Amino acid sequence: MRRKPFFAGIIGNILEHYDTALFGLLAPFIAPLFFHTQDPYTALILTYALIPLGMLSRPLGSLLFGWISDRFGRRQALSWSLCGMAGSTIGIGCLPTHSEIAPLLLALMRLLQSFFAAGESAGGAIFILENTNVPKRSFMSSLFDASTVLGILIASGLVTFLSTQGLIEAGWRYLFWAGGATAIIGIFLRLQTEETSEFTSTTFQISEIFQYKRAFIAIILAAGFSYTTYSLAFTLMNGYIPLVTNHTKADVMKINTALLGLDLFLLPFFGFLAHKFGKERLMFLGAAALCIGAVPLFSIMGPTTDLWVITAVRTFIVISGVAFAAPYHAWALEQVPARCRSTILCFGYTIGSQLIGTPTAAICLWTCKQTGWTGAPSLYLLPIAMGALFSLWLTKRARPFQKILLP
Repeated sequence: MRRKPFFAGIIGNILEHYDTALFGLLAPFIAPLFFHTQDPYTALILTYALIPLGMLSRPLGSLLFGWISDRFGRRQALSWSLCGMAGSTIGIGCLPTHSEIAPLLLALMRLLQSFFAAGESAGGAIFILENTNVPKRSFMSSLFDASTVLGILIASGLVTFLSTQGLIEAGWRYLFWAGGATAIIGIFLRLQTEETSEFTSTTFQISEIFQYKRAFIAIILAAGFSYTTYSLAFTLMNGYIPLVTNHTKADVMKINTALLGLDLFLLPFFGFLAHKFGKERLMFLGAAALCIGAVPLFSIMGPTTDLWVITAVRTFIVISGVAFAAPYHAWALEQVPARCRSTILCFGYTIGSQLIGTPTAAICLWTCKQTGWTGAPSLYLLPIAMGALFSLWLTKRARPFQKILLP
């Protein structure tokens, strides 16, 4: 793997997750600025409501940039998407506040940001892996996923620093401008790299996705499970644990930060294991572990549950999710031919992550409230984990389950 294609491909993924995390972290600070006519509680709700707007524009963006990648080249699609991300990210930092149209402009920028970012998660992985020797693809897939956590950690660190220094109200715009400036550097790097050797210009039509429907469905289910495990460990648990136990939000956030660091370390480790023992085998073990553990893991939660038990539960979810996610991109790359790879992988990943993964926290909390049972989140996790196992069976490249666990 050459260094320039690696950094050119990975920088967009870092920026995408930096932007996503940054907006969520800054929401309590910028809510009074953009929704100054509302009370603080309502202003925060309205600001958080802008986060899932990506569900509207991401599918369209993934289709467009996936098609561009298959028709004109990976480098072209990634350069154009990063241009759009840079413009929309810088645009958020330039928006006027305390204006009647400020909320509308903020919503528009979020829609554009999600639209242009749609091709990055799968598109960047394709660019990197097509520039990597086949035996090393599982490990490089894990490094690409590690860049996701890195983007979140950078955003969290910068917001924490500015808030502790009392500079967040005056300096929040600089955080968006810094993201846009980084994207401009990424555009330069991408323009300096060569196209991948596997790309060949085709006349692939989006309607041809139905010719690869088995692979397309498998990608949706696998991506949905991967995103769900992340949402469970790092989003749901932060609000769920203080509700069903006696532990505080501060205790939960300390664990959250430590687990993010563990996630960053485990991804390349499991990428190495996938290289040694096989992608499908490791993915099977990760999904099977949560199929078996979903109900007991959440059922043991209660007001008197010790903090070490909660930490162990979250760690189990993280390890199982990482085992599945680390080789995911390398596995997905093998499911469709290069001529239509970007379109199917980008669109499938977007559908899975947005429709299955994004609503995880809200659905799990709702089921917990309706049933009064602390194990209710397992009712959502269990079928999704089973769907992940089905995705391995559905793709003919995956070996039969009884052979996956054998040398």
